[in-house]
Amino acid sequence: MRVERRLRAVLPLIAVLLIGFALSACANQEPQQVKQDPIALEPSVEEQLQPVHPDESVSDTFNTRFSLQNAITRLSLIEDLAGDLSGEQAMAFNNSVGALEGTLRKQEYLIAKLEFELAKHQYRDGHITKEQLDEKASAYLKATEDFKAFWNIFGISD
Repeated sequence: MRVERRLRAVLPLIAVLLIGFALSACANQEPQQVKQDPIALEPSVEEQLQPVHPDESVSDTFNTRFSLQNAITRLSLIEDLAGDLSGEQAMAFNNSVGALEGTLRKQEYLIAKLEFELAKHQYRDGHITKEQLDEKASAYLKATEDFKAFWNIFGISD
């Protein structure tokens, strides 16, 4: 009976000590680095689209009709058509066109910036060449300069 009582008193202490030793041994080990696969890029929505007109491919609509350059050209056409407006209508129209163009140019800048940031990581990890990185850098610099040039001529009518 005495032995049983002693065992009942000592066994929990031994268990606590063993758990403590196990935990401290785990805490002293360096965490193992898990090799991660490169993050896969999501496919373009372009692949899921159907043509909107029989004479224009999905690629033409997606990449040309919905391009920054085409949008800016269309805004210029709209401006030319609104030449007969005057007063507050003309101010509201000019402010609207300016806001639209500014939004498009800002989006182009932000996209180029993000693509350049991504390219830096891809280059560091060996997924793209220096030439590809330089292309993204050049596109980023052009988008930056284009946005700044627009900003410097932009004004708000009031």
